[in-house]
Amino acid sequence: MTNKEKYRILCQNSSEISVFMQDWWLDAACQNDWDVLLYEQNNRIVAALPYFIQKKLCFKTILPPYLTPINALYISYEKGMNISTKYSFEIEVMDYFAKQINQLGMDYYCQKFDYRIKNWLGFYWNGFTQTTYYTYRIEDLSDMDSVYQNISSKRRRSIRNAQETIRIDEDINNEDFYKLLSMSFERQKKTIPYSFEVFERIEKACFERGVSKKLVAKDTQGGKLAVMYLIFDNNICYTLASGANPKYRDSGAMALLNWRAIEIANQLSMKEVDFTGSMMKNVEKFLRFYGATQTPYFLIEKKFSKLYTILKNIKP
Repeated sequence: MTNKEKYRILCQNSSEISVFMQDWWLDAACQNDWDVLLYEQNNRIVAALPYFIQKKLCFKTILPPYLTPINALYISYEKGMNISTKYSFEIEVMDYFAKQINQLGMDYYCQKFDYRIKNWLGFYWNGFTQTTYYTYRIEDLSDMDSVYQNISSKRRRSIRNAQETIRIDEDINNEDFYKLLSMSFERQKKTIPYSFEVFERIEKACFERGVSKKLVAKDTQGGKLAVMYLIFDNNICYTLASGANPKYRDSGAMALLNWRAIEIANQLSMKEVDFTGSMMKNVEKFLRFYGATQTPYFLIEKKFSKLYTILKNIKP
């Protein structure tokens, strides 16, 4: 049985594995271009590291899949494990995976780890590097009045004003949704990094499993102003992607979409909202005003090819 076949069985039988690391998500986001490393003890998988292989020109890399904020390292901890044993176990697992990655013949490795993983020594001691990224999380949705009051007064005012002229619903097809996602990139003179086909594959897989919602903000004439894509997993609501028509940037539509996402998460008994973060200055500032907790997470990488590193650092 291949690692992939074993991992598919593990995904079917474990509720702990993040939606973004599930085999069906990887099928949708990566198609056949993914594989997985497994760490086994006594014929039981205790850790897994799925990865997306991207081949471009003569280079072979491991990169985060599109629309996938978490894409590395599942660890199954034994109940009652004390803190020192936990650290030792994590280092053992990471040392094993680091050595396995070193043998894959890649030109470059880069993956994003869940914020709950705070120990990366096993990778560090094998020549990998770490960059701290940030996401913003509302950690407790049990008191919605408190959640609302924690939002900045400026953002609350935007929400109240938007509620007078904008409504949020889910009546939008994939084509129109993707078009609005693209507009935010076009405004910055950038190309949206994932194709419509990738988005549609992911949405089809999520819709079939009931773990996604497409929200659209509309004006009184039914015009589509902005959209937001939500993913639900293990009591967490992720605001995975959003976009807006630049003409309506000041309408408050995006502020209202974020508030509606929080309300929906609460209605679905989610325990927290993860805004999935951004290191872009203007986006980070927008998310910060929702009273969410700034939460660090790790991006782990290793450069194997000097030529790839040189070309990667050349500005287009």
